[in-house]
Amino acid sequence: MRYQLNQLGQNKIPFLFVIDFEVKNFYIAPFDKLDSQILFSINGFSNVTETQYAKNQRPQRFQLKKKRLVLQDTRPHLTVLSKK
Repeated sequence: MRYQLNQLGQNKIPFLFVIDFEVKNFYIAPFDKLDSQILFSINGFSNVTETQYAKNQRPQRFQLKKKRLVLQDTRPHLTVLSKK
């Protein structure tokens, strides 16, 4: 990982670097080799076009089905029931 980052930086090749909070998984790719499903916009530098992203998009609606929920605590005397 470090070698790849250094090589890209030394060669002044723009790249995207993403790492998880546990520092176990990472993704490094030069911008010209990014997966087409990865879209980003950072400080005005972006690979998103207006046709890929509509500013007035709204999230899809979905409905949660109500179900009876029973949660049991580790203590045997405590049980929590939700209302229907």
